[in-house]
Amino acid sequence: MDNTLFDTADRLFAGLCTPAAIRAIESGGEVTPLWDALEESGFGQALLPEAASGSGLALADVWPVMFSAGRHAVPVPLAQTMLARAWLHAAGRSIEHGSVTFAPFRVRREGDHLIARGVSFGAVASWVLAADGDAVWLLPTDEARVDPSGGHGSLDADLTWSLAAADRAAFVCGIDIKIADLQAVALAALIAGAADRAFEMTLVYANQRVQFGKPIGKFQALQQQISEMAELVFAARMASQMACQGGTWYAPPDLAHLAKGRTSQGVGRIVAVAHAVHGAIGVTHEYDLQLYTRRLNEWSRAGGGAGHWSRQLGQEALVSGQSVIDFIRCRLFGEQAV
Repeated sequence: MDNTLFDTADRLFAGLCTPAAIRAIESGGEVTPLWDALEESGFGQALLPEAASGSGLALADVWPVMFSAGRHAVPVPLAQTMLARAWLHAAGRSIEHGSVTFAPFRVRREGDHLIARGVSFGAVASWVLAADGDAVWLLPTDEARVDPSGGHGSLDADLTWSLAAADRAAFVCGIDIKIADLQAVALAALIAGAADRAFEMTLVYANQRVQFGKPIGKFQALQQQISEMAELVFAARMASQMACQGGTWYAPPDLAHLAKGRTSQGVGRIVAVAHAVHGAIGVTHEYDLQLYTRRLNEWSRAGGGAGHWSRQLGQEALVSGQSVIDFIRCRLFGEQAV
């Protein structure tokens, strides 16, 4: 990718988010040094206007940074923080320090507590921007009970706050941009990046691993699978990048839904081919492939999977009153109706 921001982010993440650093954080290691280094880069403020100490960039400008964060399995919610800070600024709120993740689903009052379940990056974020219907909260995680909710190495968590803490964190949202759509855009970019890394590792291994006197990538059966994987990886990248085009800091809802649905849809096959080509070594703890494929599986389910967003798009097409072709042309590709 020929992009200055991508090159800068890729170098930064490669140095900070080594496999050893990722494993350390997954094991409960300290997150603050990594986040402080990312804050110093200024990426967290990139979508804020210059008047708010930001860079004044549009979503299309910062997509390469979010994509690169997925490529390096950055173990903190940088992509979510970029979008959350822009959303909070538009809503008349601000947050200067700490990472922010989203909880657009499964947020409920239960007894005398507010509980957000299965929060992506909930174990490492400083703040949670949560929503339930019209209710919105900006909740500090240091006031919550944090219970891991994912599998091995997962950074997902269930978070529980007292109602008193929740009441202090509640505010009235004055904008129509949904938190669920922001989460969809962030996760779609992360999936596209992680899929790209898994594909890259698969190609390298297929060309290096020799069986019966030649690289296994020369065998037609594996070539067919790798070709299929390539199609899915680039489809994910295109869907995510489509959602982030334009001159604003947020994505059109239809394209956000398309991006998350399409990227999630391809994950199962991408992961299956990556591990099939690598054989048994790919699932071992010592080998780095699983750092990315575990994240792919996790991110594909988080924030609504392929089924959820496909149904959402289908409903939008039905209520639009347009034919399917016109819906795709006008709502997804921005063509003028004739």
